[in-house]
Order: sequence, then structure tokens, then C-alpha cells
Amino acid sequence: MPILSPKTHNLTEKNFRIVLMVLKICTGDLRGKTLTSTNTARELRPTQALLREAIINTCLSFFDFDLSEKRVLDVFAGTGAVGFEFMSNHAKEVTFIERDFKCVKLLKTNIENLNLNAVATTIPLDINKAIPKISKKKFEIIFLDPPYKLNQENFEKIVESLIAAKLLAERSLLIIESGSDNWESRSFGGCLAELNLVKEKNYGDSSVFFYT
Repeated sequence: MPILSPKTHNLTEKNFRIVLMVLKICTGDLRGKTLTSTNTARELRPTQALLREAIINTCLSFFDFDLSEKRVLDVFAGTGAVGFEFMSNHAKEVTFIERDFKCVKLLKTNIENLNLNAVATTIPLDINKAIPKISKKKFEIIFLDPPYKLNQENFEKIVESLIAAKLLAERSLLIIESGSDNWESRSFGGCLAELNLVKEKNYGDSSVFFYT
């Protein structure tokens, strides 16, 4: 889990929900570098370090991906923790989609601090409004970590929109993170039911599903 570092000298019950989170990149060239974020506008649930490491290792070892040739789309980016792991492992390009302006501001700050402007793009829009902005692009990896409040039916519609927009390149990978108390991948309908679930990783209260 991410290290939570509240400014305890000025922390009260009233403002407790404003917490400074310190996340560290856990793989690749930027391993140990710090990403900072605050859970102000909404409850952030950054992908835990073990799961981020498992995602990268699965792409490198199981799927034998050369990430320097892969373009990554990080949907519902939040802190962008997963996208930064891909950039740390030489991803060709990472595009973050995030509608919360405070998260977007911090994403841009972390991109700047880590000198990743050449490979990172941030789209400050809701996913449905963002899709037309990237309709001419192709991505070899699309990662989705949907908010807990998003129900399964609406999530499936978003995935259908991504596929309908032909954003997935050939030999592409769709990666979905889900909490154990959320909906199960095996109950997915629509286009997801037609995809091939190749691998599943489970850590604590979270799971990651790899579709081709």
C-alpha cells in the first residue's frame, strides 16, 4: 500500500480527509523516485506497489513485451502510478486520462519533476469526452482502474467505446484492475465477454485481469 504521510502538526478530525500521499515508483530506471498526490477532490485508491510490479513483470516476462515499442493509455489515471511505472520501463508513450483537475495538476507536476514531458500526455477530461481527442491514436496497452462508484454496466459501456473507437493496436493488451468487493471479471458482459482473459493476478483486496 502507498505510504501515507499526513502533515500531523496541522491535522484535525475536520481536515483529516486532506492527506499527503507519498508514492514511490517500484520498478525500472526511476525506481525509488517519489510521486506525490493528495486525496482532496475524491477518494484516491492508488494501485499498490506489489500490484504495479506484477503488472510490469507480466508485460515483460509473460507477454514478452518490449515496452520501448508500446504506447500506453492509462484511463481513470488518478495518481498515474501505473503509467509512471510504464515510463520508468521505457514505454514509448503514456497518455493519462483524468477528469479531476487537482489530480491533473499533480500529474503534470510529477511529469515535469521527472523530466518525462517527451513521453507523457495528460488529457483533463471525462473518458467519454476524451475518446474523440485520441481517436486517431493506437495503443498497445490500455490500463483501466475504474472508480469504486462506477457500476459494472457503465464500465462495460466505456470499454465498448474504447474498442469501437479502434484505439487498440494489433497484439494489444487490455489490463483491468478491480477490488475484490467490486464486480467480478467473470461476470463481464458485452465486448469483454468476447475477449480472451489470459492471466489474472490477485493481491490482497485487489485483482488485475489481462485480456487480449
